[in-house]
Amino acid sequence: MSRHFTTAPSSAFRRPLPSHPPLPFLPSRTTAPPSTFLGPPSTLLQGRHKTYVRTITKKDKKWMKKNDELRAQGLPVPSRSRAPVMENMFWKVVGNMKIYKPVTPGMKNRRHPTRFHLTRGPTIQRLSIGRRSTGGRDASGRISIRHRGGGHKKRLRDIDFHRLTPGPHEIIRLEYDPNRTADLALLRSLSTSEFSFIIAPAGVKKGTIVESWVGGIPEPAPGEEPLSKQQMIQVGNCLRLKDIPVGTQIHCIGMRAGGGGQLCRAAGASGTLVYTGPEGNAQVRLASKEVRILPVDAIATIGVVGNEAHKLTNLGKAGAKRWKGIRPTVRGIAMNAVDHPHGGGSKNQGGRPARTPWGKLARGGKTVRRRQPHIITPRWKAKAKK
Repeated sequence: MSRHFTTAPSSAFRRPLPSHPPLPFLPSRTTAPPSTFLGPPSTLLQGRHKTYVRTITKKDKKWMKKNDELRAQGLPVPSRSRAPVMENMFWKVVGNMKIYKPVTPGMKNRRHPTRFHLTRGPTIQRLSIGRRSTGGRDASGRISIRHRGGGHKKRLRDIDFHRLTPGPHEIIRLEYDPNRTADLALLRSLSTSEFSFIIAPAGVKKGTIVESWVGGIPEPAPGEEPLSKQQMIQVGNCLRLKDIPVGTQIHCIGMRAGGGGQLCRAAGASGTLVYTGPEGNAQVRLASKEVRILPVDAIATIGVVGNEAHKLTNLGKAGAKRWKGIRPTVRGIAMNAVDHPHGGGSKNQGGRPARTPWGKLARGGKTVRRRQPHIITPRWKAKAKK
């Protein structure tokens, strides 16, 4: 019997579709009226998937039962938050560094800054995006960046480098960012209740109020005094270079008017404002002693980038590098002559300049072809003056 129908099959061969009752209407942020504020708690709980259900353990039930008894007696309920442990059998805290004990060879020299002040758990989903690892390959599939591949999955955080929302913002919490050396601060606008991430400056904490005046300093209301310079240059405030006093330390510095912060964004980085004016260009000295010319309408954030102790980090073992997606680097002298200019022959080959795998000079060659007009004092000249 042929399986092909010459005519349309009868209803006897058709499987009826299941009928479901209509789903109840669930209000969302897009369907709620403008006057309805759904509140920060529901927004901050977007870190976990909607199907996540926390398991209540016996220890939790015992703790909740004890709290119910205290409430019934009218006694205060103790907080469950505990003080951070300063030492155990694997590591100890010295200053603001977490130093591991030589329990294993890989932990012998391992150390990194403490993270007790950072929020544990996932980040906000709608302020981050999943990023697929490229393994150092470009769009054509060829390796464009060597020594990349593997590593842990990361989500790319959407950081507000423009700070366009004016007014005061409250720091809700500090977070870890696997994509950079600096920490992040989660802000909530007190006027619009919008959430955003910024690079966390040194010295800020939960509850700190920071301002954004990228459109200029607002005029005082009748009968009020204008803002003092002390209020303007509080750590975390974002202003134009024309509104910042000379000699102030700044970070997240823009390179053009209307652009976001591009310079001094790594941990512990900052620049110093050398010259500014009501119009024209300003001069900023970077950490490398290089002096750059920037428009006075470019923005900058007051203070130094936090997590300054990152430079003291020691991963301790090669596997920790692999967790970060960094693959091994092989010395050219250990290769064959066909693979590298240093390869082949005996191991002791001196008297010739170091070369890249493509035959170019590795050290001593010029890297700047022409004088750049936006740089007053280049790095090499600033270092030569020492």
